[in-house]
Amino acid sequence: MKKYISLLKYEFKMILKDSMSIFMIVYPILMLFICGFLLPAILDKTSTQDSNGTTITLLIGFVVILSLGGFVMGALLGFSLLENKDENTLINIAVTPVTVSGYAMFKVAYTYVLAFFGNVFMIGGLKLIATDKYQVVYLSQTVNLLDNISYGQIIIFSLVASLVIPTIAMIIGAIAKNKIEGFAFMKSSGIIIMVPLLTLLDTFKDAKQYILGIVPNFWTVKALLNISLSSTNPSDLSYGMYLLIGAVYTIFLGGICLRFFIKKSNLK
Repeated sequence: MKKYISLLKYEFKMILKDSMSIFMIVYPILMLFICGFLLPAILDKTSTQDSNGTTITLLIGFVVILSLGGFVMGALLGFSLLENKDENTLINIAVTPVTVSGYAMFKVAYTYVLAFFGNVFMIGGLKLIATDKYQVVYLSQTVNLLDNISYGQIIIFSLVASLVIPTIAMIIGAIAKNKIEGFAFMKSSGIIIMVPLLTLLDTFKDAKQYILGIVPNFWTVKALLNISLSSTNPSDLSYGMYLLIGAVYTIFLGGICLRFFIKKSNLK
C-alpha cells in the first residue's frame, strides 16, 4: 500500500507540471461552458421555433457530453502511458515491486476518480444551469432532456460511464507507437461517441438497438437517454439493467485490453 501512496503523492506533485493532467481538470469546465452557455446562445440566435435543427443539435450536444467524459480521460491516460514508454519509465517500473500491471491499474484508478467527478460536474452542472435550454421535439411531443434526470441517477451513471477508461487507454497505449499515432487513433475512434444517437432512428428502436451494444458507451448513454426522453418502448431495458450490462461489459473489455497492453509492451 505504501508504494501506491508514494506514487499518488508523486502524481499530485506532477499534475500541475503536466499539460495533459491540467487538461483533465479543465476540460469538464470547458465542456460545461460550451454545452451549457455557448451552444444554447448560438441556437437562440440562429434557429427558428419550428426548426428541426435545434432538436438535432441539442440531442447531439447532449449525447456528446454524456459520452465524452470517460473517452477523453481514457485517451489522455493512453497518451500518458505512451509518454512512459517513450521515456522508458515502464522498463524501470518492471523491475520494481510495483510492476507494470500494478502501475497501469494505479493510473487507471486515479484517472477513473477524475473522470467520475468530471462527469458529475458536466451533467449535474448542465442540469443546474441549462435545464430550460434543453427542450426538444421528440415524437411530436416537447420534452425537456434534463427534467426527468435526478442527481442520484447522474451519480450512478457517472460511476459506470467512467469504467470505459482502461479500454480506451490500454488500446491507445498498446497500438500507438507515439503520441502522434495516439492522437490519430483518438480522432478516428471518436465516432463511437455518437453511436448511441443511432438509437433515435426508427431502425434501432426495436431489439436491433442491441447491435450497437458492441460499443461500450451505448449501454450507459442509452440508459440516460431513455429517461430523458421518457421512452416507453417495449424493447428497452430498465435503467438499472442497461447500467449493469454496461458495467460488466466495460470491466470485461478493460481486463482484456490491460493484458493486451502488457503483452505488447513485453513487460510484466
